[in-house]
Amino acid sequence: MIGAAVEQPEPEQGRSSRLTAEFWLCNLGNLLILTGSVMFVLLPAYWAQAGMARWEMGLTDGAFWLVSVFVQPWLGPRLDRDGRTRYLVGGSFLMGLAAAGYAFVPVAFAPMVALRLAHGLGFAMYLTSSWTWVADYAPPGRVGELFGVFGISGMISGAVGPALAEFVQQHYQYRGLFLVGASLIALGWLFVLGLKEHAPRSDQLEKLPHFFGLITTRAMRGTAIGALGFGVAVGSLFAFVAPLLQSLNVAGIGGLFACTTLASGASRVFAGRQTDQLGPHRLIVPALVSLAVGSYGLGQLGASGDLMVVVLVGSGLSAGLGYGVIYPALNSLALRRLAPAARGRGLSVVTAAIDAGSTAGAALCGLMAHHFGYPRAFTSVALLVAFFAFAFWGSERTQHDGLDVVRRKDR
Repeated sequence: MIGAAVEQPEPEQGRSSRLTAEFWLCNLGNLLILTGSVMFVLLPAYWAQAGMARWEMGLTDGAFWLVSVFVQPWLGPRLDRDGRTRYLVGGSFLMGLAAAGYAFVPVAFAPMVALRLAHGLGFAMYLTSSWTWVADYAPPGRVGELFGVFGISGMISGAVGPALAEFVQQHYQYRGLFLVGASLIALGWLFVLGLKEHAPRSDQLEKLPHFFGLITTRAMRGTAIGALGFGVAVGSLFAFVAPLLQSLNVAGIGGLFACTTLASGASRVFAGRQTDQLGPHRLIVPALVSLAVGSYGLGQLGASGDLMVVVLVGSGLSAGLGYGVIYPALNSLALRRLAPAARGRGLSVVTAAIDAGSTAGAALCGLMAHHFGYPRAFTSVALLVAFFAFAFWGSERTQHDGLDVVRRKDR
């Protein structure tokens, strides 16, 4: 079964190494869509202001990530069968609708969970299909490099989105923030409407393993473990950084994400080519450790006194460094071990594992913060991410170069 999934890819004849306007159009659309999405980093602060309990906030935000865990087993095979663009366009459209909904739906546990589920479904469809589209578009031997380039548009959104959100919220309240965010997503949707399909054709679709069959293979196990650890860090960060800073009377979430983005962008430019040259498996443990250090630093903010700004900046840089490296590395690792016809399934495994970790990270951080406070919550997250770094190392240490592992060992 696995042998069929990893058939030798057909040579991609005539593929130019030059990046066309279509690729940059995709980048521009991605920048707008993700900038609008990242503006909702202030959503937990909005909930807190409206009186939601911390555990409710954790579970509500976790719903955004949880829906992906359930949709990915269906989405991956559909991407391989139907192509990428319909899910890329449909997912971003659903994101825009859900984003606008926050401006009109009252703050209560049930309706907010429903909106987060819809928002998360659209995000899961968009994210998985867009990265799969980039993998299809990339010339041979440059997948990691183009992942790095494409990821920069997401990194820029990480700097612009929170700062823009703070500005809009201060001048036009939260409703204005939600409508501006939804408008940016809608504008990005217009740009991705024109993307063409580049998915490889294959007559082997019926022989490809199903989603859960891939997870159980030795070659994909380490990828899933690393993605879980990444998700734990990201879920807690996006769900509780704004309430943490609010509790400390620190108005600096835009600055924190600017530091994170600066480190992410710089590391992604470097890491993109390194994934092609060194192998992505060699970059994942250092990236997870960097994320753990960033989470631990956030937990120490309340006790840092006069050094609070230094600790905040250092935490943002450390988390950003890990974030910039690990996402393209995880996707590249999955793609190296699968045939082109199974790209949708492979990246769905990565996305589902990230979102499962994000759900757990948001819920864990919320419950720990509710009972023990934010310092212990972020310290617990840091320890859990460090554990996943060790688990990934243990899973991968016998894989040697990490290339074509499935073909050699899992037939």
